[in-house]
Amino acid sequence: MDKNHSSHQPQTVHDGLLAELPDGYLASVEDYHRLAFAVVGEARRVATGRFGLRSLDEGFGTPVFEVTMGRAGEMECQLWIDGDELFATEGGTLRSAHITTLSAAADFAGVSPGTEAREQDSPELGDVDRWLRVSPEMGAHLATWFRVGKQALGQLHELPGAAVPDEIQLWPGHFDIATAVGDADDGARATYGLSPGDAAHPFPYAYVGPWGAVDRADPYWNDDAFGGASLRYAEIIAAADPASAVFEFMYAGFDTING
Repeated sequence: MDKNHSSHQPQTVHDGLLAELPDGYLASVEDYHRLAFAVVGEARRVATGRFGLRSLDEGFGTPVFEVTMGRAGEMECQLWIDGDELFATEGGTLRSAHITTLSAAADFAGVSPGTEAREQDSPELGDVDRWLRVSPEMGAHLATWFRVGKQALGQLHELPGAAVPDEIQLWPGHFDIATAVGDADDGARATYGLSPGDAAHPFPYAYVGPWGAVDRADPYWNDDAFGGASLRYAEIIAAADPASAVFEFMYAGFDTING
């Protein structure tokens, strides 16, 4: 490989996480968000009424879902994003396409771009014919970030006292991977998750969002944007094991809430 070319490749840590986030990082996150919300989640919603996504072994997207084919019965389908490509399986047949525009992605998925299932922080649809700001490196970064979250949240589910755990899902409206655990009646329920970044946080972060009041004098509850706690991306990627660093941060919040 040409040395000058390789010197300009984004440096990664931990099998995909970017060591330095590129210029226009949040703009790219926004476009992946729009794609996940308006096309990938929408494909599952149209077929099943549910729109939650998952962190996958390769990329992120829907779980396997069934589509009714009339007299032919049901067919298993899945749609996901990996790097700068869309993939779909339908009855065992694999298709793929490079990501270009929302309208082209929606045609690939067999849906109209957009959804009725809006959540708080759902992105605006925007110009569906504008080319999306995606790249193999950004796609790999996001996929790895969500896998880190899946691992840490899975550890959280295994804790004694992790009552009434919600399924770990990548929410297409928020574009974060999250779960909620704890007894709401005892004031111990909280949402735990990882976001790739948002308007209030220009970098990826992990968070704990209590459903009830917390002691704001406790320095752990350090995030003013939502009244909970957050762990900065720099601290996560500096760790030898990012998933363990995220889990330890979440466990501190869990322990405080349930103490």
